[in-house]
Amino acid sequence: MSKKVLFVVTSHGELGNTGEATGYYLGEVTHPWAVLADAGYEIDFVSPKGGNPPYYGNTPDDKVNERFLADEYYQNKIQNTMKPSEVNPDEYVAILYAGGHGTMWDFADNEELALIAQKIYEKNGVVSAVCHGP
Repeated sequence: MSKKVLFVVTSHGELGNTGEATGYYLGEVTHPWAVLADAGYEIDFVSPKGGNPPYYGNTPDDKVNERFLADEYYQNKIQNTMKPSEVNPDEYVAILYAGGHGTMWDFADNEELALIAQKIYEKNGVVSAVCHGP
């Protein structure tokens, strides 16, 4: 079994009351995914509500984004994220909180996600975040 990393992405899809779409920022998932997957890590995804999380920021000339969006295995995983209650923190060596504006609405007060990170950390795992993820 390969070592596993848990990526946390937002479930929130609207930028306040502006009517503008948001979610997780695609490149803040795809670029760490590519590095870790190429190094032999298995990536799983969790979001506060589970299911298919919204995203934005698909830069057309970003080859890593293209690679991720074309990867059927990982597209199935990210379009069917786990709920926090479905995660076993003991399976992971690291957790990454991905950025994107949506995180401001559903990361900060989410006790289930915080507990997952705590358990990974207490087993000497890595807790990491990028951009709006923290």
